[in-house]
Amino acid sequence: MQFKSISLLVLAAALGFSSCKKEASVNTPNGDFDRSSKALFPDTHALPTATGTISGLITSNITLTNDKVWFINGPTFVDSTVTITIQAGTYVKGMAASTTTSGFPSYLVIRRGAKINAVGTTANPIVFTSAKAAGQRAKGDWGGVVLLGNAPTNQAKPQIEGIPATQIPAGLAGKDAIGYGGSIEADNSGTLRNVRIEFAGVIVDASLGNELNALTLGGVGAGTIIDHVQASYGADDGFEFFGGSVNAKFLISYGNDDDDLDFDQGYQGSIQFALAAKDLSLPFSTSPNGIESNNISSPIVTTGGAFASRLTQPVLSNISFIGGATAGPTAGIGHLFRVGSSYKVRNSINFGFNNGATLINTTGSEYSNSYVHGFTSAVTGAALTSTAVTSLTGANPNTTIKLVNPFSATSPDWRIQATAPAGIRTGAVFTGLAVTHPGGTFSAFDTTPTYLGAFGLQTAARWDSGGWASYEPFTNAY
Repeated sequence: MQFKSISLLVLAAALGFSSCKKEASVNTPNGDFDRSSKALFPDTHALPTATGTISGLITSNITLTNDKVWFINGPTFVDSTVTITIQAGTYVKGMAASTTTSGFPSYLVIRRGAKINAVGTTANPIVFTSAKAAGQRAKGDWGGVVLLGNAPTNQAKPQIEGIPATQIPAGLAGKDAIGYGGSIEADNSGTLRNVRIEFAGVIVDASLGNELNALTLGGVGAGTIIDHVQASYGADDGFEFFGGSVNAKFLISYGNDDDDLDFDQGYQGSIQFALAAKDLSLPFSTSPNGIESNNISSPIVTTGGAFASRLTQPVLSNISFIGGATAGPTAGIGHLFRVGSSYKVRNSINFGFNNGATLINTTGSEYSNSYVHGFTSAVTGAALTSTAVTSLTGANPNTTIKLVNPFSATSPDWRIQATAPAGIRTGAVFTGLAVTHPGGTFSAFDTTPTYLGAFGLQTAARWDSGGWASYEPFTNAY
């Protein structure tokens, strides 16, 4: 193993509390990418000509049927006790602020106590995307999906970031319209399965510079199902978890501006089979971390509450975080865990960032049975809790790790070559891997894989194939 002293700059960033205000996308694209070529898993569905629109406050159960293309027209809130159902194969398009009736950006908020049942299939996913035509879409065309629940956070009366009072429907005046959190670990906010969310992350409040994420989860409980969800080309994070206990499987964060997975405010849940990959052909934030994990972070209304001592502690297995093939463009950190943020990371691959992992807190933490690489340093901060980690520094790490084609912009393949080290092919360990917190223990891990990372051997089927995922939404013909 190789360990280097953490720089004062990285240490200061790691020790400080994090704000959710993001840096602008200023980095220069790197590499020669031809988007005119056919990319991996194009979406060839023919969309219906009929359309429907949702907007404002939805106060009764509603179904978005797949015989229409549905448009989100400005801020749209599903009220408490209401269920929004979205049929498999439905396309939901967020309108740009310049085209909405209100002049505000479009986004969908599922309030605390409401539910979303968005259950797509492998061949007919549910797609949230930009209302712009192919070739005109861009990061931040619309807001994204916000899911709020009643599970614990370590803050009292928090409100979700970035949504100003001026954009909350009049029917919610005097109510805690964007509040989240409670005491129900197993709270159920519905299901997202075989879902894509593309081109989200618009700046909702220009005065604060706050963007929404592709999928924002505030106080979402373990009764909620998050399964086979892809967040692509957002102007902020792919997935952000503010407290809560929700588990997730088969996540893809692809080409997003900032962090891929962001954990805050006492999130305690498990995630297995997650891919995070950067697209260095487009600008991205000045600190595009793979994981950014904090304990207390904005937005905060009142500190404390019944779960004030609750640590942020994601439990992660079989995750692959991919930066770039060369040093420089990926200035962020692969896995950043700040003070008060505990962690369990196992059976994972993390490479292609300038710094592989910055681990500050050791209380209840584990980083093991994994490969971690950094062009400058592999691991900084706390000492590793296990020697079963292979740390690499220096040049292109794929000469050692040997995934099939991890850095391709048109046909990426994160499966494992047959000549990869045995530790990658057969080194997975699941003993004792579970989430434990005051509400009990949640175990959501498939313990059969023998491999590290999100995907198995090159000879195995890919779980992102079959139509639900797509890696070139700019040119998809919907």
